[in-house]
Amino acid sequence: MSHRFGELWTVQLGDRDEVRLIVSGDFYHTLYGDNVLTAHVEAADMAQALTAFVVDVGEGRAAMIDRISTVAAARLKSKVGDLPDEQLAHVRGMIATIFGTAG
Repeated sequence: MSHRFGELWTVQLGDRDEVRLIVSGDFYHTLYGDNVLTAHVEAADMAQALTAFVVDVGEGRAAMIDRISTVAAARLKSKVGDLPDEQLAHVRGMIATIFGTAG
């Protein structure tokens, strides 16, 4: 299964599916190829109430870039979208700010 930074995927978690934004970097993939770092996606108004680090992913939803968790790649079920190119740099900048990484 192929996935890349900036894609939206449904993720199977127990008896429910959630939409998550892929935020894994190449370094993480090299070390842990069976896991993916994903940002939680919520209703846009809820996400904006919880954090300043949000990015619109469409359909009234937003990814919370400071709410990242590890998901086994086998739990990725289906790709449901991509972030527009103009938003990718914005997301990378938020990740760099939050986690102190190079943008």
